[in-house]
Amino acid sequence: MRQAPTSRPVVSQPRLSRPLIAQLLAATALMVGAFLLVGGREASAQVPATEEQALAVERQLLCPICTNERLDVCSTAICMDMKRIVRERLAAGSTPDDIILYFETRYGPKVRADLEPQGFNLWLYGWISASTLAVAALGGWFLLGLRRRAAGSTATAAAPSTEGTDDAWLDAQIADSDDP
Repeated sequence: MRQAPTSRPVVSQPRLSRPLIAQLLAATALMVGAFLLVGGREASAQVPATEEQALAVERQLLCPICTNERLDVCSTAICMDMKRIVRERLAAGSTPDDIILYFETRYGPKVRADLEPQGFNLWLYGWISASTLAVAALGGWFLLGLRRRAAGSTATAAAPSTEGTDDAWLDAQIADSDDP
């Protein structure tokens, strides 16, 4: 036998309206985003920023022993010491320009990776620029000459023949083909 279902009292739960739910979700997302933005930077941004600065300084310096090898890729003992000094000085609050100036006074201007256009380096920049312009001018002159020669050869090839022997031979061939 079946028992009749007992009726339970209906408890009405408060319903939130859709605009209110959307506002709550937006506020929660804003708070989480603010936490990640502010809290994440304070906790982890100090070390990578210093490391990025150190790598930027290392890219601007050359190894004093090796020829044209930047400090960030060189693995000699003196370069390891220079890398350590760069990080120590950045942690102490020195600017990258101060660190580069320190190494430049210690090892001379050859330790800089970027040449400044002054003195002898200005002649170097001028020589490179002049040779590039000369190669471009000679290449343009050569290509222009090739174009003129090509235009001249097509004009002579397209011109009709003025020799009468070719016309006479062609007339003879046509006359022979007409005769059965």
